[in-house]
Amino acid sequence: MSSRFWIRLGKLGLLSLFAYVLLAYSIVFTIIIRQELSIVDATKVISVFQPGKGASTLEGQVRNVFGDPIPYGVIIVGDHLVQADNTGAFLVPNLSPGRHILEIFAGDYAKYTREIHIEGGTNIPTIKYETGLWPQVFLVDFHIFYKENDAIFGIIGFANGTTDPLYIERATILDPGGEVITDILHDNDGFDYYTDLSSKLEVVYEPQKALKWAPRMAQSGEFPPILGYFPPGLYSLEVHYAFQDGHDLGQYQVLTITDHLSLDNNWDPHLP
Repeated sequence: MSSRFWIRLGKLGLLSLFAYVLLAYSIVFTIIIRQELSIVDATKVISVFQPGKGASTLEGQVRNVFGDPIPYGVIIVGDHLVQADNTGAFLVPNLSPGRHILEIFAGDYAKYTREIHIEGGTNIPTIKYETGLWPQVFLVDFHIFYKENDAIFGIIGFANGTTDPLYIERATILDPGGEVITDILHDNDGFDYYTDLSSKLEVVYEPQKALKWAPRMAQSGEFPPILGYFPPGLYSLEVHYAFQDGHDLGQYQVLTITDHLSLDNNWDPHLP
């Protein structure tokens, strides 16, 4: 009987010692955790399961100085990087309110840098026309319309993104079969039409007649209606241009862009 008593007493003592150690450990652990938590300002703790208060987004559409969408540009705001879709639309999430630098890289366009102010919620800056992307060198804008198949008309613009003047010797519209429809400069007093749009433009006559386009200038114009039957399809604008050396030698580069013939019964060839 005595041996069993001492065995039971030993077991009870071990259990009491284990309970005491466990209690002491819990007390020490609680003290340490409380000391660590006292360092953190609870008002500044952001849950990983919920967006932080004041988080903002930046969204918009990348367009050039003529208002045309630019697809697949790369947009950088701080350490955020996204790519626009095929319409130029983009969204940059999780931005902190305040001042940021917006950068855009897109193809043959010059690097776009702009300071923006981000407010809480959704921010939609305008990126077109005066705040749109400039070409690195030369950009041509071409949109052609028709009304009831009896005439075509449209918009043609030029943008010089360099610091040197350039010379536009001709700008010819071709139908889907490659046949010349008109030269918007040499026909219908086109040279005078463009120089009337801006005092920065002038006509030079030597060594070839050409439209002298000022540096860092963008200007659009409307070519007058041309009567006739014009089938649907892809129409082209072929522009012959050069900088001073090429113009002096009569050697021009050729830039060709295309546009599908679009219906516009209002005779108002303007884009949004």
